[in-house]
Amino acid sequence: MKIQYLFLALLIHSCGEVAKENKPQSSAQENEVILDSVATRAAAIIDNNVTLTFEEIISLAQAKTLPHTETTNFDSFTEDNTDGIDVKALKLDKVYKDFDKHQEYYKPIAIYKLPLHTNFHTFVVTVQHGEHEMETVLINFDTDGNIIDHQLVAYDEIAESMARTVSRISENKLTVNQIFWANDKEVQEIEFEITYDGSINHVNTKKLNDAFENFALIDGVLTDLKLDWVQTNTHLISSAPHPDNPKETILVIPEIVDEGEMYFDLNAHIVIADNRSGKIKNNYFESNETNNWESDAIELDGLQIDPTAYQITEDKSAFGVTVSHIGHSRVNPYSDKTLSLFVKSGDSLLKVLSDYTMKDYGGEWDGDCDGEFTETKKSLSIGQEKTNGYFDIRVDTENSYTHSYKDKNGDCLSDMKLDPQKTILKFNGWRYSEYELDANMYSEFQPEEVEKIQIDNVHITEMYQMGLFKIMIGLYVPKNGELVSPDTEDDNGYRLFILNEDNEIRYKSQGFGDLYHFEPLFYKSDTSDKTIIICQKGFEYPFGGEVFIYQDEKIEHIGTLDVEGYDPEQIGTNYLTEIIEIKEGKAGIEFSFKTDRLILNPGGEHEEVIANHNVRYVYKNNELSLLWNK
Repeated sequence: MKIQYLFLALLIHSCGEVAKENKPQSSAQENEVILDSVATRAAAIIDNNVTLTFEEIISLAQAKTLPHTETTNFDSFTEDNTDGIDVKALKLDKVYKDFDKHQEYYKPIAIYKLPLHTNFHTFVVTVQHGEHEMETVLINFDTDGNIIDHQLVAYDEIAESMARTVSRISENKLTVNQIFWANDKEVQEIEFEITYDGSINHVNTKKLNDAFENFALIDGVLTDLKLDWVQTNTHLISSAPHPDNPKETILVIPEIVDEGEMYFDLNAHIVIADNRSGKIKNNYFESNETNNWESDAIELDGLQIDPTAYQITEDKSAFGVTVSHIGHSRVNPYSDKTLSLFVKSGDSLLKVLSDYTMKDYGGEWDGDCDGEFTETKKSLSIGQEKTNGYFDIRVDTENSYTHSYKDKNGDCLSDMKLDPQKTILKFNGWRYSEYELDANMYSEFQPEEVEKIQIDNVHITEMYQMGLFKIMIGLYVPKNGELVSPDTEDDNGYRLFILNEDNEIRYKSQGFGDLYHFEPLFYKSDTSDKTIIICQKGFEYPFGGEVFIYQDEKIEHIGTLDVEGYDPEQIGTNYLTEIIEIKEGKAGIEFSFKTDRLILNPGGEHEEVIANHNVRYVYKNNELSLLWNK
């Protein structure tokens, strides 16, 4: 048995593939040591005819991550990288029943391993049949190297080029697409379950041509997106005629990013396609990091296109996409549906309303009778007033609270309380945001800047006139030897001051450190006498802002907005004070943010990048709290 050929193939394949993986690069010296060790082992195998153990095969094979899309074909290989692998080393004679009679017909040319389960080992082997056929097989082995089960996962032929097979491999699921070209393209999707013991069991087979009336249109869109059917969750693909143009179709394409047992994450592709050409006219993409298209304990069970045309200007309408989730707990039922709205913008689509909750239901009960449940249902209608060029959208909300209980006779009764509400969605220049009907909206303004004066121990950077008083920003520098409380290490540097008519200090805030930037921005409402001041903080990077409320010539520091917009390119377009939106209603003063991703605790030890799922600070009852839909 020429096991040495298997070893050399593994060595060559592993070395050749490393550059394709996004992994940290080892130093040249480390690589020399590793390769020298491997080369020494290879020489020993060849010179002494040493055979590899199954454990050595496992350790030497290159590992790939899950989920993995297997699309091996003739274009993947050249004559230079088809070194032979001894088929008996992996017991391929158990996979191919006629192996002993036609051994020359089977030429294994590639191998890698996958981490499906700790109970068994998984190898994926590509075998060439003659000059015109190639197939890839997934094989599960027990810990002793015996084959448990196997399944074809890829196939290609170049004689007639009429058939091909590709697949998506996950930790407990295998999805195989068999593709045929006759008069028209046909795709058959076969789903398998990979069990904890390594068995591969058939679950379902469906012909995608029959599952989708507009299969050809979807296929053309996938080609434009450079996606295969096998890279999508076909159960959630959705399409509908455009409500404004019957010659166009709206399509929702969920691309699988991650997938495992009882969970998946999806990228969102929302497109408008021309019915005749099949080409994409408008396209929107959002990654799984921000789109909330994920399924776990709470299952994502529906992506649908809302048939309503939302006329947000006289000549522009938006269409909607809904996302539905459902929980499967009997005693803690849960479901929700959110709506996002999109409008055309050149060859793109803009999201103007994001993940707005239209339905929400949840509760807890004992499984018999006693329990409490809440339900929210919303309906939208276009208003006549405009904000930032788009019509306001009226929201009618039906909130219900139900309490079920048993009476003294053991009969199950229930009481329901209704709490209808009316709110409004206004376009803030970025997206629609919800407001109470009588909410105060704050906008930025620039107060009169006045000439700086001299103040002992203060290096003044900015000064503004606010009525009779002045707002001053300065770096407080205490006298040498007189650093006393509160001028301590935790209370020093830049401060906000209030000066009266005689330029006497009436208010001095705590110190916020010796910063590079401490810049005040001012916000006011037409219906409130409050002025909100946010002092943007920064070193080489911005890291949040300090918030003050100025009213009736009195000022109060209400807290810190420990957040910034996520700016991966670091071009300075996502500062806190550039994305802030401020409104005030019965729920308090709300600070929300006009961006898809945020950084919490920027520059701090626990810095974290999060998706902006209704992230907001709310000031109520003298407390500033951070809230969001996690």
